[in-house]
This record gives sequence, structure tokens and C-alpha cells, in this order.
Amino acid sequence: MKAETWRVSEIELKVENSYKNPMTDVDLKAEFKSPGGEEITLYGFWDGGDSWKVRFAPTCAGKWTYTTYASDGNKAFESAGEIDAALYSGNLDIYKHGFLRKGPQGRYLIYDDGTPFFWLGDTHWTFVTEERLDESNCEKYASQFKACVDKRVEQRFTVYQSNFRDGKDFHMFGKYLEYLVDGEHGLVPNFELLHGNVDPKMAYIADAGLVNAIGYTWGSAILHCGAERYRLLAKYLVARYGAYPIIWTLAGEIPGFFPAQRQPMIDAWREIALLTEEYDGYNNLQSAHLATDRPFPSMYQGETWHDLAMSQAGHGDFDMHYNMYSDYRESYPDCPLIESEGLYEAATSNEISSRIITPAMFRRLAYLVIQCGGAGFTYGANGVWELQWEAGVGGIGWGDMAWWDGLELPGAGQLTIYRDFYERVGWHKLRPINHLIERSRMAFHRQAELLRQPLFTADDEMKTIVGYFSESAMKAFTIKTLSYKSYRVEWFDPETGEYTLHDEDARPREGRWTLQMSRMFWGEKKDKILVMSGVKR
Repeated sequence: MKAETWRVSEIELKVENSYKNPMTDVDLKAEFKSPGGEEITLYGFWDGGDSWKVRFAPTCAGKWTYTTYASDGNKAFESAGEIDAALYSGNLDIYKHGFLRKGPQGRYLIYDDGTPFFWLGDTHWTFVTEERLDESNCEKYASQFKACVDKRVEQRFTVYQSNFRDGKDFHMFGKYLEYLVDGEHGLVPNFELLHGNVDPKMAYIADAGLVNAIGYTWGSAILHCGAERYRLLAKYLVARYGAYPIIWTLAGEIPGFFPAQRQPMIDAWREIALLTEEYDGYNNLQSAHLATDRPFPSMYQGETWHDLAMSQAGHGDFDMHYNMYSDYRESYPDCPLIESEGLYEAATSNEISSRIITPAMFRRLAYLVIQCGGAGFTYGANGVWELQWEAGVGGIGWGDMAWWDGLELPGAGQLTIYRDFYERVGWHKLRPINHLIERSRMAFHRQAELLRQPLFTADDEMKTIVGYFSESAMKAFTIKTLSYKSYRVEWFDPETGEYTLHDEDARPREGRWTLQMSRMFWGEKKDKILVMSGVKR
């Protein structure tokens, strides 16, 4: 068998089915050995009738060998073979550099070869239940699902944030489907759903170059449906999809919003997370999509399976202060932090004085995350996050936009600019330096002060310095401990991507440089980014 590195290959075994319930009565396993001696053990899965499969992605080039066997000793499952893996020859980063890992000092994520990974996600909570694979009601597109994926790839997104949405939780948006259905001898896979819907979507997302950050269901479903269902589901879905570029996000909005459910939900999902870690031979990253607690919940910090934090700022329920992120990073410096849900564009905000969420609103949040030491941001668009088929049909009151209109909202393109900007300045080398900034104090109370803080990052040499100013943060400041004699100073517009030169030769005095904000900045009511680049030592 021939394969390419990091891409899925499939081994199929035909074994006469003598089991009452093949899903629970027997485990198929496969042991793979690389040319250098690396060993990967993977679970296989029953795919209906007499078909069992193992999906494998080689992590290096060369000749791999494998053996398969069954947990009950059934000789029919015993086979051996070779896989000749060539280096991936395409241009997708996830296959060129390998699956994701936690980066140095827990600051950010990296590919397997150490290349920094910039998390720019798009939300599709109902990608199975609502997103249609072979149908579109917009004449521009033949497939709703492929249109959504292709558009975000074009805009340089890296993550497709989704949820299998299994169960019977009766949540307030979208449908749930059952991946496991009742058979004569217990739960069995829903092959019609898997073959006709989930399989082609998972493969398409992967081969578009996106990492699928995916949960099993919404958090409270485990309390309604029972933990045993999700023990079985985790084992099956990890076997079926664990060789794709994936991050397991466990479930949506843990620990929920009701005190009585909090600890039971946390404990039940911990068990599923540990099983996911056990079943996943690639040790893919794991996290849990959080609810809107303030401060961010720290319920799984330090546990072996928990690789990154996925905060939820919400949609206007809470003031989105920078200290939400800076305090969390200070408390857990070895845990990368992603803002995974906040301020969906063009949706109606969820607050007493509701308003339509603008690009400027979520831009502030996106830049704030990186400036406070975070590792990425997940966007959401009205009409797309819940996959609304047409305007005014479906949804939960956060807007009535059809999916194709949501797909064309301007904010996603501004996040392309966001990623380009941070990669240009070497974002993974930057650290918050707000303790080195002296600001003029004009706020009269703490809340106003928090909202009006310009936020600064810099590399260790203080050669590259980035300061984000929201429209309410335009005030004078002084940077201390500058190490270069001269800096090129520019202003960057996060809406257009344009640079404006401020000073070709800004010269600090005794390591300090001060910028007095002119009246033009006060009247502009627009966010800006200051970029300082050291020129002379």
C-alpha cells in the first residue's frame, strides 16, 4: 500500500460477522511501526456487515509495517502488511508540517515539526445537522457545505470549529442527531448518517487543509443521555476520525449555566476526556469548550489530557476586559489560550441594550487575545455559525441572515488581515509588556480604565513592539527599557491592512520613548495598531 505523510490511508478487513453486537463485543487494533522504530497503536472500527477498517496517517516517510488483531483472539482479524509512505507533495501546511502539538512554554500551538500554528477559526456548530453537502439554495454554489469551507480556506482560516451534536439535549439551536442507535443487542453505529454525511465532510475539511476542532455534543447532553453513551461514542469516533487533522474539544459550554449541573457535568466529561486520550494513538490535542463564566473556568487545568484552554467571552453578556485573558495567562502560563466564542458578526448581541455586532466590536476582542498572550481566535458569522438555510427561518433570535449572506460579511476578510499582520511581526515571539508602559490616566473608575487600556507586546530583544489601541484607548504613553537607538514607527489599520509611517527614525532617550496622541486620534473613533521596529543598536 502506498501513502503520503500525515494523510489518511485506510486498511479494510473482511471478517465474517458472528457477533451479536460487533461494536461492543470485539475491538480491532492495529500496531504500526515506522522505519525509525516509532510505534503507533490505533483502534479500528466496525463499518457495517463484514467490514472492519483502520484509518492511519504515517508521520514520516519510508516503509512502515503493521499487524492487526482482535481483542477476543479471533484469528480472522490477524493480518500484516507494509505501507510505503512518501513525503506529502502538496501545499497544505497541516500535511507539510504534521498534526498539532503544544508549543514552547505553553504560549501557542505548533505543528509536529515545530512550525508555529496560528489559530484562526470559523464556527459551524451544526455542520452535520444543518450544513447540506449536496444541496444549495444559492445559485452561486452547488454545495452549501463546500461553499463555507472553500470560502474560509480562501480567507486563510486554519480551524473549522464544529460539533458532532450527538444526543437528545434539546438545546435551543439546531437539531441533534444520533450517531448510535438502538439495535437488538445494544447501541450500534448509524451507518446511514456516517457514510452519507459525516465521512465525506470530515474528509473534505481535512483535504482543504483545515484542522477540525470538534466536540461530541453539547455539555448537558451527558446528563440527559448518560455517560455510557458517550463512552461508546468517544471510542468509536476517535477510531473513525482520529487520523485526520483534529482537536477534540469534548463538549459545548462546559460547565453549563446551572449550579446543580456544574460538578456532575465536569466529572462526567472528565471521564470521556480520559477515554479519548486513551483511544487516540496520535495523542491529538484536547480541550473543552467553556461557558461564559467570569473568571474563565479552571476546572481541568493541570490534568494530563487538557492541552489548551478554549474561553468563551460571550456575545455581549459581560464586559470584555483585557484582564480576562491576562489574568488567566498569568495563572496558567503553560496552557495556550484560545478565544473560542465571542461576538458573532451581524448577530444581535445578547445583552439588555442589544445591538448589532460590528467588525470593530469583534476585532477588538481578536486583537486583545493575542496582545494578552493568547494563541488564537475563533470567528462566528450570523447565518453561518448555525447554518441558517434562509433569512428568517431557524436561528435563535441572534439574527435572521441567510447563510450565503453571512458568508460574505466583511469581518472574515478583516481576520485575514489579522492573521497576515501577526505572522508578519512574528507573533509567536511576542510577549505582553504592559508592565513596561506608562499611560496617562484619564479614566475615573476601574471598568473604564480596563476598557481604555492600550495593550503592548514585544519580543525578548525589544526589537519588535506592537501596541493595540481600541477606539477608546487613544491616549499618551511612554515605553520603557527600549534596547535600540532608533526605531521605525508605523500605524497599522486593522480594517484595511494599510500602514502609515509615523517616524522613520524615532530615538528613545535613556531607553524611553513617548508618544503624545494628537486631536486627530481622539476624533477618529477607530482602532489602530502601533508597530515599532528596531533599526539601530
